[in-house]
Amino acid sequence: EEEEEERESNNKRKKDDDLEVKKECLYTWRIELANTEKYWDGWFRGLSSLFLSCSVPKLLLLAGVDRLDKDLTIGQMQGKFQMQVLPQCGHTVHEDAPEKVAEALATFMVRHKFTEAKGGFQCVFPAC
Repeated sequence: EEEEEERESNNKRKKDDDLEVKKECLYTWRIELANTEKYWDGWFRGLSSLFLSCSVPKLLLLAGVDRLDKDLTIGQMQGKFQMQVLPQCGHTVHEDAPEKVAEALATFMVRHKFTEAKGGFQCVFPAC
């Protein structure tokens, strides 16, 4: 009986704690991210050289806070891809500046004739 009461008390305390946390922040984690770390190994290994080896026109959108690794720096100096830095953006440029990302992608696609401009679209830097 005491165990039952203690369990109910703990559940109530946990619910109260959860409510308190929800009041403090808008988002709650649904998974303990650190527990997935063992699956990350190799996700990005060799990604730069794979990107550079693609034989199609390439655009790299870079946040103002991000840096190029050695392979990408050499590739950029050799003109293997177009790079556009989006200042005042964090690592997730598509969330921080969706309009700038859309503008850059649209300009890139028109420039490389993947599509045609419609509705008075004006290409932006870099020029097309």
